[in-house]
Amino acid sequence: MNATVNQITEETREIGRSMIEKAKAMLETLRERASTTESLGKVDPRTIDDFHQAGFFKMFQSSLWGGYECHPADIFKVQEIIGQACPSSSWIMGVVGVHNWQMAHFSKEAQEDVWKDDSNVLISSSYAPTGSVEEVEGGCILKGRWFYSSGVDHCDWILVGANIVTEGSPFPDYRTYLVPRSEFKVIDDWQVLGLKGTGSKSVEIKEAFVPLHRQLPAIASQMNNTPGMQDGTADSPLFRIPFPGIFGACITTPALGAAQGMLDIFTEASKSATSLYSGAKWSAEQMTQMRIAESDAELRGARLQMEANYNEMIDVISRDEDLELVDRGRYRFDHCNLVDTADKAADRLFVASGARSLMINQPLQRFYLDIQAARVHAINNRVKWGSVFGQMSMDHYPDDILALFI
Repeated sequence: MNATVNQITEETREIGRSMIEKAKAMLETLRERASTTESLGKVDPRTIDDFHQAGFFKMFQSSLWGGYECHPADIFKVQEIIGQACPSSSWIMGVVGVHNWQMAHFSKEAQEDVWKDDSNVLISSSYAPTGSVEEVEGGCILKGRWFYSSGVDHCDWILVGANIVTEGSPFPDYRTYLVPRSEFKVIDDWQVLGLKGTGSKSVEIKEAFVPLHRQLPAIASQMNNTPGMQDGTADSPLFRIPFPGIFGACITTPALGAAQGMLDIFTEASKSATSLYSGAKWSAEQMTQMRIAESDAELRGARLQMEANYNEMIDVISRDEDLELVDRGRYRFDHCNLVDTADKAADRLFVASGARSLMINQPLQRFYLDIQAARVHAINNRVKWGSVFGQMSMDHYPDDILALFI
């Protein structure tokens, strides 16, 4: 580490606990808005306002801008609770909120560009390097089209990824570039099966100049030497967790919330439901009882694993120690495996609910399809990240640089 890391205080944990209670109090409202969010193809703007009012986005943000720098276990508990009512809203709370975390690693000048007049301004992203970059004096020129920018309709800036290819170098110089809304166009192409309300649309940049201070090289993050770490903006334990460890959980957690939402609906319905054929009560059937017990055990296990992982990470970081690469691989697999666990529970409950679960106006099918949509994200590729961790456990470290996105 480059400097002594500040500690997460009891006051910070108390803020986290208050956020958790705010999320619980918001559940009924989020359930009522879920169908509207889906039909709009973006999170209901009233919900974004509510998230601002509650301070959910501030959980990720540096104290320099009025942020709370919360314990990640508290952040993702809030996100999971939101997912129990509306997975799309949960997705945006995390995937948009995490950019506040990343901005702490940019230069103060870049942070001022975004938040000098309003520290509530939101940022979206599209990290896959699908555009082109040309280096020029004082910065670079970006061009191209980037895909799947969740929540972009609510954001005034975007973070996009691009590679600078250097002759003779075995790896490209991957950087994240900060671009204002005036320099990109939103393409309304998010017509999908699940997570419809995330509004994960494409963006097009015809030609944008990005100065050096709005660029964040990946190597700086990997070496714990970002501008924010150098100038003290990113000196909380929260900011010392590797980016994949924070960003990845934002992608996995909504599925856990969605599966819990399905379990709650199934359990409540089973109290009074009867078979259309025999009239038998569902609640009296052992199969119903076992489905509830198995699903509950799986989801509690996944939830506890995530909390334990983040407690362990923060403990290590707070001792001013580095996280071992093999442990980072383990955390990465644990968190994407969580989505597989959520899917198993969801599938069990969806099938058990019978034909009524197919009705388009039933929350069960929305939850189920949202989980399927979450499963296809690259961050949730269980086989890839399981293989990476398995190799590391045997002291073999992959040559593929993307395999080290842990």
